[in-house]
Amino acid sequence: MKNMLEAKQLYRIGATAVAGGILLLLTGCQAMLQGVAASRADQRLIARAALPGYVPGEYFVYDDGTSVLVTGVAKGLVSWKHHNGSVSQGYPNFIIPALFWRSATHSSQGSTAAPADFLWPLAAGNQGRFTFHQTLSTEEGTPPEQTSRNWVCAVEGTSRVKVPAGEFDTVVIACKGYASAEGAGGVTGFLERVEEFFAVVRRFSYAPELGHYVLREDRQMGLPKSRRALVSNSFNSTLLPENDQRRLNSAVQAALSKNQDGVATHWVSQSGTVSAMLVPYRSFQGENGQACREYRSTYNVKGRIGQHSREVCRQPDGRWQRVG
Repeated sequence: MKNMLEAKQLYRIGATAVAGGILLLLTGCQAMLQGVAASRADQRLIARAALPGYVPGEYFVYDDGTSVLVTGVAKGLVSWKHHNGSVSQGYPNFIIPALFWRSATHSSQGSTAAPADFLWPLAAGNQGRFTFHQTLSTEEGTPPEQTSRNWVCAVEGTSRVKVPAGEFDTVVIACKGYASAEGAGGVTGFLERVEEFFAVVRRFSYAPELGHYVLREDRQMGLPKSRRALVSNSFNSTLLPENDQRRLNSAVQAALSKNQDGVATHWVSQSGTVSAMLVPYRSFQGENGQACREYRSTYNVKGRIGQHSREVCRQPDGRWQRVG
């Protein structure tokens, strides 16, 4: 009874204040879903937008200081390592939150009835919804916290997006996530509208040529808008099978020892999934007078291109070693 009176008092005090904001948000969210079919859509681009097929070693760096590295792919799940040392695992489908993650202080287990290919194959106007259940635990052993969030997602269309990593043709997918109101008695309707008011609207710009999103934008009423734009994508060769690592290291050493600046060496993994072009492009003298070079590695992972540059110096035993 006390809870009911408190809820009714909340209604009288807050209804007027939030009604306008709720209406604006609901109107915007409905427009997000209802206006999808009329938005600009490049059907050929959408047809190329296959469900991501990650390979261990791929990594992505964003301008908000975050980065993710694919550490494993098994049984339909992808394992990730994040910039802050936390790890997670989930479907290749980035629309669905991670099924598991763990940091130094917290861990989470998630579940959903949504299929791993939810919303795929993509099509302009394609829509769907799912509920995601989460159990959050702490290392201190406090009682776990359980939450549920409903998600409604739609393919908005296509867009040419410019981010620090370059310009990309993308498929835009928008999702709205909000908690469900349960056990609220006679004020359930009001609380549900409050939940809608605090809903998260998340928009992904997915680049088929990279097999990953290049931009993610989150918006929630009363909080600053967050934006995550791709700075670079590349490949970490330490995630290759040991035999491929040995062969690649030998190719790098040979290219640095024998190739003139601008001359490339090509390498292909035994599976054919990953290839690399190794190009020394600057030779200089190190602080101790040793020979040093800067080279670029351009990786092709299932047709997805990424690159990075390294500075190395020659050691007394003749091998080239990374510096800096």
